[in-house]
Amino acid sequence: MILLLAVCMGAMAKGDKMPKYDITGAGSGTEGTVLVKVFVYKKNAKDEDLKRAAVHGIVFRGCSGNQSGARQPAMAPATAEADNATFCEEFFAADGPCQNYASVVAGSYERVKTQKGYKSGAIIQVDKTSLRKELEKAGVVRTLSSGF
Repeated sequence: MILLLAVCMGAMAKGDKMPKYDITGAGSGTEGTVLVKVFVYKKNAKDEDLKRAAVHGIVFRGCSGNQSGARQPAMAPATAEADNATFCEEFFAADGPCQNYASVVAGSYERVKTQKGYKSGAIIQVDKTSLRKELEKAGVVRTLSSGF
């Protein structure tokens, strides 16, 4: 019984939902990367929550501009998440492959008390080039050359 319970709990943790988050531009990164500021509305947000929110935001939401005014459009069309639900569920799981495409910038953590609880944030660097290649391979994002 204990083993069955442990397996069920592990499966539920892996498929947990994406936390509510906000994403904005945070400057320019090195070639092929983008810097974003992400706030996750969760009392005890972990690095994994911040990273997957950043990657999810870059892929499906895009982000508003930073001080330079540069806006980052979404990589995928609005319907791509629903059309590729199985892939997205696995890719954006708490310990999913999306973690490999983001890293937290040291010293950028913030935690703010809001009326409804807490929001935790940090600046995240997302490897946009590698992420695009993976999503193109999975069919979530069209290749850049497909329009020509």
